[in-house]
Amino acid sequence: MPKLVPATAWNALSLAIARGEANRVQEIMEEYRLDVNACVDSSSWMPILMEALLSYGFRTEEERLPVLRYLLKQGANPNIICARGYNCLHIAAQQERYIYALDLMLDYDPDVNIGDSDGSNIAYWAVQGWFLRREGADRATYLRVLEKILNLGADLDQQNRYGMNTRRWLETASPDVQQLVARWEAARPAVHAVTTVQPVFPTNLRYPDLVREIWDQFVPATGGPAKTVQGELLRAVEHLRDEARQQETNGRRLQGSHRKMNKKQALFVRDTLLASGLFDSAESDRIRTETQRLAKTTHPLPPDTVYDDLVDKICVFYSRHPEPIPL
Repeated sequence: MPKLVPATAWNALSLAIARGEANRVQEIMEEYRLDVNACVDSSSWMPILMEALLSYGFRTEEERLPVLRYLLKQGANPNIICARGYNCLHIAAQQERYIYALDLMLDYDPDVNIGDSDGSNIAYWAVQGWFLRREGADRATYLRVLEKILNLGADLDQQNRYGMNTRRWLETASPDVQQLVARWEAARPAVHAVTTVQPVFPTNLRYPDLVREIWDQFVPATGGPAKTVQGELLRAVEHLRDEARQQETNGRRLQGSHRKMNKKQALFVRDTLLASGLFDSAESDRIRTETQRLAKTTHPLPPDTVYDDLVDKICVFYSRHPEPIPL
């Protein structure tokens, strides 16, 4: 169970981080003798380091680096995930503006093969993001940081839940990236085993064992639609949850057909659960309200409690219909 910043210090610390006041952050940490790996709240369970990384209070990354360096020197662990399944390394590898923050965190015992909520490691995001979608002005910095990731024992063959890995993206990467990886692999590097012990977060799910049962039996490991109603119900909700997290992390909105597909998934969940006749009028109204929130892509994004409640109802559906229903 992760620790929380005490209520007596929470407001002051959050305000200092939000304002980008690096010196004040350090003063509060020392005044209250805070655990540097404590979390700022009990909703997302976001560590202090992640809060500082994501704060818009710092006008430039040069202003952000001192507070990150202070926290890291005090023992902040960049490998620790939040309740949404990603850590500071995943965030920094996905967004171009955090390249220097990533470079810094790679000096503090990084576990480079920890997967995010989809199972993608930071080498995956580095190659998929920096060298395919973006051509940054300081390309030499990207290449240097990628080499740093590789030398820390990156696993290029680690698959995420959609069956993709870094090596697949390398097939279409630019020649300088392919040459860098080829030189690294020629030295027969060892893959670094994940050693970080992650926190156990409290769950709001009423039937966590049934969730795992449905996921293991009916949701394809390689991604794509499930072949059963039970599997597709759970896959749809978790896909929508993940999309919301990505929007929040990357600050981007869904467009066009992607938005329509999300709405279609939300309506599928709504119509299937309502048609089952398993829920009373109050629960049915709640299903309508929650799926309507999932169908929208505007802020504020739904909290985890919305997704968790729908997952619980899917478990009720599954408990009454344990035999696979073809989709």
